[in-house]
Amino acid sequence: MRRASRVLIGMLAGPMLCMGAPPARAAGDDAGTAAASFLSVGAGASMQSMAGAGLASGHDLAAASWNVASLARVDALQFSFAHAPLAGGASQEWLAAGGRAFGATRWGLETLFHREPDLDGRDASNNPTGSLAVSDMAVGARLAQPLGRFVTAGLGAHFVHESLAGTTGSGLSFDAGLRADAGPLGFALAARHLGGAMDYAGARFDLPAVIAGGLSWTDFVRGIRVNADFESPRHYFNSVRVGGEWLWRGRVALRTGYRATLGAPAEAATSGPTFGVGTGVGTLWLDYSYVLDGGDESGEHRVGITFHPGVPGMGGSERREETRVQPAPRPRIEPVRQPVERVAPPPAKPAEVKPQAPAPKPVETPPPAPVVATPPVPAVTSVPSAPAPRPVVVVVAAGETMAMIAKRWDTSVAALMMTNDLVSDRVMLGQKLKLPPAVRKK
Repeated sequence: MRRASRVLIGMLAGPMLCMGAPPARAAGDDAGTAAASFLSVGAGASMQSMAGAGLASGHDLAAASWNVASLARVDALQFSFAHAPLAGGASQEWLAAGGRAFGATRWGLETLFHREPDLDGRDASNNPTGSLAVSDMAVGARLAQPLGRFVTAGLGAHFVHESLAGTTGSGLSFDAGLRADAGPLGFALAARHLGGAMDYAGARFDLPAVIAGGLSWTDFVRGIRVNADFESPRHYFNSVRVGGEWLWRGRVALRTGYRATLGAPAEAATSGPTFGVGTGVGTLWLDYSYVLDGGDESGEHRVGITFHPGVPGMGGSERREETRVQPAPRPRIEPVRQPVERVAPPPAKPAEVKPQAPAPKPVETPPPAPVVATPPVPAVTSVPSAPAPRPVVVVVAAGETMAMIAKRWDTSVAALMMTNDLVSDRVMLGQKLKLPPAVRKK
């Protein structure tokens, strides 16, 4: 298993490192020369509300579209949809699904539709020839796998197709990602659209390949996570992205972020802040983001919805599934029994022997040995055993909510949710929960 993990890590890290040098040209002649630029917009309202920062801490399908290794953090079946009206009348629709495949392996599928407003066609004399339809599409498939306790890895591929007034092009690209979590810290390395190119009737153009790295810090108790990512596109300008999220009681998420484009001229800059919010209603989780790129006062609005069919009542419902974690065995204390003193009976008097004549001399009978009192045997009292050690994982059984689980193990609902990468405070029978560190009581 270790050897296989090393081989997979080498397969993932090799292409990323090999692609690391070319992005130095991103701010030069290659800027803006890639085909299928709609792939660079990014999917998912939750990630967009943090300026796309979240390579090392994401745990939903939207995060998996930015770093395929985050797909391994998707614990249950999910379906996601996002809509993004873009500048100039363009729009994007993103559909995704994912969950458990076999064992610890996760699967993911996604489709991205991009529509541009119809273009007015004109001939050489500038006479109108009609409108030209423009549409783009990308279909992708991914797999992710934990490599031990702290590291996850993933691979994916995309088929991309563009159509402009009867002229079409298509291509294939690949994604790869690594992610490691060490307590509250997270580290990530991701690559998107590697080795891909679009073929247009003999002409060939590169797809917008990106190499990115990220760091994250998470406070499991308070439900806070902070992310900082660096992106180096092959055909665009480098950027730094920072973002954060506060998850309140597992039901409301407040997010913000900022993206700074490095070395770009003023007319090409896409720097700006982002804001967003998420909330859970029943089995649905709703997301909204507002993106201000390049100082555009109107901004761009994005909405998303995620459906969790296997997690009943997640999000904002007050009703909770009645589930209970099996309590730790309590030490059994037996009552202490007082010893009963035993009093030895007095020694029996020797019988008197009367002489009879002419009988021989009487034989003196020795007195019986005195009865020695047996010392009392103290009752054995069982000493209470030491408290059971704090488990690493608990299994949910019928009878208790997540709030009760958190109280029993001296933690909080937010800490439990972030440790297990959950978006709901609902738990199911037989579900396994990893326990975060206990909160020290003052």
